[in-house]
Formats: sequence, structure tokens, C-alpha cells
Amino acid sequence: MRDCDHMECELYLADEQATENLGAVLAKQTPQGGTWLLNGGLGAGKTTWTRGFVAGLGGCAEQVSSPTYAVLHRYDAPKGKVFHLDLYRLGTSGVWSLGLEECVTQGDWLVVEWAGVDGPWASDWVSFLELSQVSDGRNAAWRGAIVEKT
Repeated sequence: MRDCDHMECELYLADEQATENLGAVLAKQTPQGGTWLLNGGLGAGKTTWTRGFVAGLGGCAEQVSSPTYAVLHRYDAPKGKVFHLDLYRLGTSGVWSLGLEECVTQGDWLVVEWAGVDGPWASDWVSFLELSQVSDGRNAAWRGAIVEKT
């Protein structure tokens, strides 16, 4: 992550393990209640990144699966829950039709695939991650609420 400045970062990810590793590192920099808005084409690594994110929070990475058909998955971590959403079919205006506001507490994290750029997120701590496939791996670019580089 040496290519990062205070608010914007880019990184080449050679494989799925690198994508998971990035998720784990960014999880450790995300405060409770933080929201990640993920964008990228099909197969770009959004769920792979989320697997690392959940692992980085101490949750069970093996439980993480794509929320494409279920729309919402919830994973337990030692200090809260991770709500993993897919808004491809719902759109950002439909996110709260799930009753999410009744489930999410200030200590829970949101990871939202196909998020767009705005929505009724539960927290002011929101960061954006764009994943794109390249011939030999993928690129990750993120910006937003990261406050400290490591």
C-alpha cells in the first residue's frame, strides 16, 4: 500500500489471495459502524475482498458467499456483525426495504456490492472500493474515510 495517499489508494492484486489480504488489511482500518461500497464487474473480486474483510475482523471467511441471489448475508465477528448486501437488483433506494435499519447497530459493518455512490448508510464513515479485472490479476482503487496509512 505504498501507493496510497491520505484519501485515495490504488493497488495491483495478482490473485484471489492478494484480494483477500487487502480486505483483511482494510478491515483492521475500518471502525465499527463503517461502510464499504464496492463496485466492479462480474467476477472482479467483490465477494473475494469481502471474504478477507470478514477474516480481518475475526469472522469465519469460509461462510462468505455472494449475496447476488439472497441479497443480504450476515456474518458474525467478535465485536459485531458484517452485513453483506448486493444492490444489483434493488438499487440504493431499495436497500432499506430489507428492514436493515432494524437490524444494524452502530457497532456493525456494512459491505455493499453494486452500491453506486450514495444511499442511506447507517454511518458517516463510508469508503468506496472499485475492483477491475486486468489480464493477469485485478486492480483495486479505494477512497473515502481511511484516516491513517499503515
